[in-house]
Amino acid sequence: MNQEFLRLFLDKTHFPPEAAQFLGEAGEKLAAPSLASQMDSAQALFYSNNFSIEKTQPLIHQMAHEAGISPYTQWMLFLIHAAKRAREDYLAKGIGEDVFWATFEDLKYKALECKEIHGVWGTFVAFWYPIFYSCDIVKLGRLEFESATFHGQPCQACGVSLSPGDAVKNIHIPSSGEPFDLEARLDSYRRAQAFFRGEREDGRLVCVCHSWLLYPGYKDVLPENSNIRSFMDDFTILEVDEGEGFDDAWRVFGPDAQKPPEELPEKTSMQRAFKRHLLNGGKTGAALGLLVFDGEKLGR
Repeated sequence: MNQEFLRLFLDKTHFPPEAAQFLGEAGEKLAAPSLASQMDSAQALFYSNNFSIEKTQPLIHQMAHEAGISPYTQWMLFLIHAAKRAREDYLAKGIGEDVFWATFEDLKYKALECKEIHGVWGTFVAFWYPIFYSCDIVKLGRLEFESATFHGQPCQACGVSLSPGDAVKNIHIPSSGEPFDLEARLDSYRRAQAFFRGEREDGRLVCVCHSWLLYPGYKDVLPENSNIRSFMDDFTILEVDEGEGFDDAWRVFGPDAQKPPEELPEKTSMQRAFKRHLLNGGKTGAALGLLVFDGEKLGR
């Protein structure tokens, strides 16, 4: 484990001091020659197998066992270790270092979630990260934009036609705690439209987003001044998926998400709103939305 890069990464991505100390101490355990060699082997396997989490996982669990640390922590340390090469790849593609560090700050957000849900600094969503190491995602302002292909039904909306396989940007909303109001989002769209301008002849930013935050049924749950409701209005909804259960409950209720609805916490306005919704038998789900931005205004 490259301790110098670990310290640099934790500093540049603004990990909390408690997390930085914990991961630094865990990283020292991986500095032993045998474990350092295994870490390099895991990185080589990861990069040579199209960033396969499944193929890398046995090595991660073996190292975690030998080092006496949680697999969640081991995954976090491995992803930081592998980010040294990713940094070089981003720079080689002409992506600025400021964008690289902003993008990889996502690991801090996931570390905070892991600490809240599982009580340990690490990540329980390693499967989310291959697109970071293939350089297919960047964070520009408040939002993350993944270079992807459209997988929905053929459609015409907002002045564009989309068919399966067409190039789009997939919007992700990191749990960064940054402002999520309209101006913050417009700033992000402007940055993305400028960043990707050369990819389309018309220069427009064409994005999709599949998220629980777009589920139309939640408009009746959230207050009128909710930033999430406002975010829904940025999109034209293409498809709606209703779920059997509230799969995203952990995002609202944290470690209490598995409790019966009547026992769910009410510490925040969102928790209170969703608890009422669930107690009243309200439906849950997600939706696929389309967003088109020309640099000045959103397409409708």
